Amino acid sequence: MASDSQQHKLHNKGESQPSESTLFPSGRHKCPPPRSYPPTLGYAPPPPHSAYPPPGYYPYARAPPPAYYINSTVHQQGCQKSSSFLQGILSTIIFLVMFIFTLQLIMLLALRPELPVFHVEDFSVLNFNATMPTFTAIWEAYVSVKNPNTRLKIDFGQIHSHMYYDKDYILASANSPKFSMDTETSNVIHAKLSANNTDNSVESRVVDKLAKERSNGAVGFHFRMVFSTSSRSGSWFRSNPRSMEVVCEDIKIAFAGASGDGNIAASADRDCLVLS
Repeated sequence: MASDSQQHKLHNKGESQPSESTLFPSGRHKCPPPRSYPPTLGYAPPPPHSAYPPPGYYPYARAPPPAYYINSTVHQQGCQKSSSFLQGILSTIIFLVMFIFTLQLIMLLALRPELPVFHVEDFSVLNFNATMPTFTAIWEAYVSVKNPNTRLKIDFGQIHSHMYYDKDYILASANSPKFSMDTETSNVIHAKLSANNTDNSVESRVVDKLAKERSNGAVGFHFRMVFSTSSRSGSWFRSNPRSMEVVCEDIKIAFAGASGDGNIAASADRDCLVLS
């Protein structure tokens, strides 16, 4: 009985565990052979896998010299110092510009500068002749200028005067010397301009139009002055020079009879516009 039970157990055990022939029918692949790689020339075989490489490990055949890292560190430190120096210079320049701008703004608000006022006091034309083929004329302008500022003096550069017809056709030009004005004072600018067909050629169509307008008894001219100006207060404030243009538009000159002399008409506009 004991032998039958043992045989029965052995029979059951044999049924529960498959045979080797069942798992591997061919009988040749019981355990797959371990994979291996041929060694690479010039490189050591890879170390066993671990979370961190061993101390001093370098994956290439030859490690770089230690001086490489030292030179790189010194170069980075030099670049950082140079960058900090340039940033300091740039910050200083920005601060100085902002300081000067703020100071100028405070001064301008405190001084309250005003533009000078220009007014035509007298205007005349001599020897006006608009008969072809010649054109001659002499213009004399007296323009008053007033400095309305109570704290600022005004310096005027050389004045370039121009006489226009039809607003865009220039007939003559002249220069006047520079001058200065104290606070709340007035001055008169005298400009004398001459034109003839030898010094300044005038187109025939313009001469014809001037002659036609002259036959009606009055001719309108446009007088302009261009100059640079600056303001100052004592020895501690002086503004930068800036260009200024004074425009006296449509100055009517009345002629008496056939004479070539004329003066500014009573109805003429004598105020001038200041452009800056």
